[in-house]
Amino acid sequence: MMQLWPVARRQILIAGLLAGLAMGCSGCGGWHVPPGAKQLKNPVPSNSATLDAARALYGSDCAKCHGINGDGKRPPGSAYSYNTQPTNFTRKRLMDAMSDGEIYWKITNGRKPMPSFKNRLSDEQRWELVNFLRTFAHPANSVSPSASQTPR
Repeated sequence: MMQLWPVARRQILIAGLLAGLAMGCSGCGGWHVPPGAKQLKNPVPSNSATLDAARALYGSDCAKCHGINGDGKRPPGSAYSYNTQPTNFTRKRLMDAMSDGEIYWKITNGRKPMPSFKNRLSDEQRWELVNFLRTFAHPANSVSPSASQTPR
C-alpha cells in the first residue's frame, strides 16, 4: 500500500499540471460555446465595404481591450484592468481553430469581463466583426485598400 502513494501523488500532480495548462490558454479557456453555434455560417461577405465597417466598430468597441493591432495588448490610456488577458487575434492557430459561428457567439454573448454585444450591435455588424477579426491572423485576407493605411 505504501508503494502506491508515490504513484498516486505523481498522477495527481500530473493531472493538476495539465488542468493548469488547459486553463492558462489565453483567449480560449472557459468559453462554453454550444455545438449548434459553432456550426453557424457567416452570411456576410468579406469585402472592402464590410471590412471597413467592421474596422470602425473594432476601433470604437474592441480595441480598448484587445489592442489596436488585435494582439491583446491594451493601448496606452486604456482603462482595462482585469486579470483576464484579452484574446490575441493575431494568433493564427487560435483563430483558425475557431469557426465563424463560434466567434460570432462569443461576440454576441460575451463572458466577464467582455460584455455582450447582442443588444449593442446588429447581427450583420457582429458577422462583419468576425470577418475583420480574422484579418489580424491573416492580413493578406484584408481586401480593403484602406487596410494598408491602418497602423498594425
